[in-house]
Amino acid sequence: MAELEPLRLADLYRMGDVRAMAISADGRAAAVIWQGFRKEADERYESLFLVPTAGSGPAHQLSRTASHESAPAFSLDGRYLAVLSTRPDEMEVAEAKAAQKAGAQPKDSSQEADSKDGDGADEPRAQVWIYDLVAGGEPRQVTSWEEGVQSFSLAPDGLRLVFAAPAPTAEEKSYLKALKKGKAPFVLTRTQHKMDGEGFTDPVLTHLFIADVASREVRPLTTGPASEGSPLWSPAGGDIAFLSNRTGDPDNNRRQDAWLIRPDATGIRRLTQGDVEVWAAAFSLDGQQMALVVNTHPEDSYGLYDLAVVPVAKATPVPDFTRLGDGFSSVGGLVPDRPAADPVRSARVYPVPTGRSELTILTADFDRPIESRPQWDQDGTIWALAGDRGQTRLARISTKGVAWVFPADRMTSLRAFGRSGQVTVVATASDSGGPELRRLGADGQSALLWAPLAPLLVERQLGSTRRFSCQAPDGPEVECFALFPPGHADGSAPLPAVVMIHGGPMAYDEPGLAFDEQVLLAHGYLVLKVNYRGSTSYGESFCRSIQGDWGPREHADVMACLDAAIDQGWADPTRLFITGFSQGGIMTNWAVGHTDRFRAGVSEHGMWDYVAAFGTDDCHLWWQDDLGVPWQNEATYRRISPASAAANIHTPLLITAGEHDWRCPLDQAELLYMTLKKRGVPTALVVYQDEHHAISKPKRAIDRVLRMLRWFAAYGGQPVNDATAEGFPSPTVD
Repeated sequence: MAELEPLRLADLYRMGDVRAMAISADGRAAAVIWQGFRKEADERYESLFLVPTAGSGPAHQLSRTASHESAPAFSLDGRYLAVLSTRPDEMEVAEAKAAQKAGAQPKDSSQEADSKDGDGADEPRAQVWIYDLVAGGEPRQVTSWEEGVQSFSLAPDGLRLVFAAPAPTAEEKSYLKALKKGKAPFVLTRTQHKMDGEGFTDPVLTHLFIADVASREVRPLTTGPASEGSPLWSPAGGDIAFLSNRTGDPDNNRRQDAWLIRPDATGIRRLTQGDVEVWAAAFSLDGQQMALVVNTHPEDSYGLYDLAVVPVAKATPVPDFTRLGDGFSSVGGLVPDRPAADPVRSARVYPVPTGRSELTILTADFDRPIESRPQWDQDGTIWALAGDRGQTRLARISTKGVAWVFPADRMTSLRAFGRSGQVTVVATASDSGGPELRRLGADGQSALLWAPLAPLLVERQLGSTRRFSCQAPDGPEVECFALFPPGHADGSAPLPAVVMIHGGPMAYDEPGLAFDEQVLLAHGYLVLKVNYRGSTSYGESFCRSIQGDWGPREHADVMACLDAAIDQGWADPTRLFITGFSQGGIMTNWAVGHTDRFRAGVSEHGMWDYVAAFGTDDCHLWWQDDLGVPWQNEATYRRISPASAAANIHTPLLITAGEHDWRCPLDQAELLYMTLKKRGVPTALVVYQDEHHAISKPKRAIDRVLRMLRWFAAYGGQPVNDATAEGFPSPTVD
């Protein structure tokens, strides 16, 4: 038998992952959103697949257009499947075909440019489309909202749907139109004046609307001076739940509450009272209770999300929904000019609610983050995904406590799940098998339904992974992953090692097939990943231990992991490299300022100077809660910035950034780059045009990995495998 090849760069176009899932009410089918990559168009795409849950047939691809699909939802009888899609507008396509048939000339490019955004890359907005799974054929477009639909929910009868969408006034429409044509400046009035992936924010509010599926007629459900979103129809159809911040100052707090309204726009009631942040909601099957995923410390980014329940009957009537600030003695927001002795506490100017939500917190003693929308069982128990020690697992939650359902092994993690009746389907992830769809059995075993990467994986040899633990001198035990190249699972010889630091920091490394990691393994590197202090899934105190003091603890944990790998004989101490994306880039910048043990580093989309970041990124509430504001606490901002160790950096550092990254702005990369240039440290700055915080274009995803390989190779790393990189030009790195 011929030896299998390791993963190649071109294999990205054969890879993908599960992004969302829904189960039909009878449990017979799972609707799955699959994200993949198109080479010719150089784009990511999302397609809709239908998978029989009995394992009676192969997955059936429903959508084959170059569009983005999301949020699948079945009608109660299972006949219809609704989805958000960016496919071209049904009516516009029909009109274009009619015009072409009549011999009309197509629009010239100059006319078409007026309808596009400033970068000329405008695409159709997401609309609700519905598939008839009995009659078959193409889906039918239900909404044609000019600014696109954000979220929706089908009525139980399948005849109506409620959707959330931007609702600009006439004046705002004129402003947006002028922006698209490049004929107006951005006029910014909001505190949250930018958001990564969106750009500069506008003042347009989002409201709820009800659409008739047959006639496509739309009527407003909510209006007023605040936004509403995430609508959810009750099982009996008499209520619609939604989320809204009614403080009057939503950019300065996260007091998003759960509300109820009847489909005729009457009976507005409040389920929570401004003392929590509600992230997701779900009605019980009898409609009598609501499960809520909440943060009980709303502005605190380190607070773990809990699962709570509240009886619908406890909702309080709201006499005047147009009045903002009701239920609060103060909405806060403004930082005092003269801070108290503690500038951090002084800057925590949060709303003060006058009431308290009548919630039962089911996970109060669980100390693990809830990470999915909850789903109810007939017996009143609730299922949800939760983070557990570097792994995402399915849990069954009730007033009696929390029981883990799946997986039992430590080398599998979950991406999504769906449950209906006695049928439970999970989307699994592992380093060895890639994403798979599995049906869970009552015995705790699982049956494979779909393995989309199987054709690729039978041709490729992947690396292997071990979990291990270590302890920094000043901290608790931390968990790490050692990824070994193909053929080196025994760890018998020290290997050149790449420390790869995860983002967040409130996130965690977990099992899963990652393209960049596997390419590094294919080149003979050992890859080390560390769930350093600040990572979620290890309890709130572990996560909160870095609040207001980024840098030293995370760095100590990373170095302890590296030392343990060296002591085990896995890592060659003379050939060490480091990289990370986002918070991982920040920690890479910190590391090279506090140790010279790495031959080279790659800092991707990170931060350098926290004082300069305030107001230029989209995280002002996070900074304010952690550190106060920089003009009142500049010394702390400076002390914990990677820039504080600028004079100590000697490690060759490749820096990457997104041109329109508002999470870790480009100017942060420029400040770091210029610092190293002026000091004579080998460096290069790669700016990915039109990209935001994450890399969206497949060719750029490949480019970043290839640049990393060549940068490491230039400073004593492994030579780039020509077969692995075949078809991709050698990028310039100096």
